[in-house]
Amino acid sequence: MVSVIQQFEKRVSFWVERRIPPVNQVELSHREIFILPTRWGVLFLGLIGLLILTGINYQNSMILAVGFFLFSILLLNIVSAYRNISGLYIKFHHSEPCFAGDLGGLEFVVAAREKNHSSIEIGWVPESFNTVDIEKGQSVRFIIELPCPERGRYRPGRMLITSVFPMGLIRAWSWQDLKAEIIVYPKPLESQMVWGQAEGDQQSGKKAMIPGQEDFEGLRSYVPGESLNRVAWKKYAQSGEFYSKEFAQPLTDPEWIDFSAYSVGDTEIRLAMMCHQVLAMNAKRQLYGVRLPGKVIAPDLSELHKNQCLSALALYPEG
Repeated sequence: MVSVIQQFEKRVSFWVERRIPPVNQVELSHREIFILPTRWGVLFLGLIGLLILTGINYQNSMILAVGFFLFSILLLNIVSAYRNISGLYIKFHHSEPCFAGDLGGLEFVVAAREKNHSSIEIGWVPESFNTVDIEKGQSVRFIIELPCPERGRYRPGRMLITSVFPMGLIRAWSWQDLKAEIIVYPKPLESQMVWGQAEGDQQSGKKAMIPGQEDFEGLRSYVPGESLNRVAWKKYAQSGEFYSKEFAQPLTDPEWIDFSAYSVGDTEIRLAMMCHQVLAMNAKRQLYGVRLPGKVIAPDLSELHKNQCLSALALYPEG
């Protein structure tokens, strides 16, 4: 019995993949939309059948008229439900990386080009559905949050776009794979390793300097457009010429967060410890680089560098 169900699900999945292939954006049409009655729709249809059978049995034209009237309402619901969801434009826009175990956000854009769309539900499970109403010519951005249990590329798969407008008797829906994904960083795990200064700093009596905001370094010719806060006004009063103040900060040798430096054998624990160390180095504004098997990220201090390092840890060994 289980194998029969699995075979059926596999065939349905294969049919859906062929009929609705993954895309980055889609405008819903008859090819992507499916329609079935809801629970209330089934009861409503049963009531219609009962009325028609009763009217035929008792040859009562009034009961038949009521039955056919209700049937016409059901047909109007089918047409309205299809029109409400057809022509809807939806696109996966952006995702924010998160750490394993946290909620990741997926941002989508939904637009109405030719008509209004009411009570459209979009999401993966009932808890993550977003309900949107869109007027003609407008677009709406919204974020769906999903739990991301493991590091790597999290792809939630096909999302459900559905509506039971206007009376809840008919459900129109579509399964769409918009290639949505979230980069999930390892969950930071504090290590007991001691990260000291590099050997070059211990041997050198004087540290090199790089441009910064900490120590006054000297004066240089003023460049038009620079902030007036940097102008050496005392020097200007003495000589009548503009000079800019230069500041610097010590350049320490870069620290290397090395995959092979950790004594634990478990890869996931190593990556979690490296993730914690990246965040710690970034918070201290310490120049650092990352070494992974087959990949080296040169030392830097920027926010882009931090994200690049965390992404490399998240996607290891994929790259």
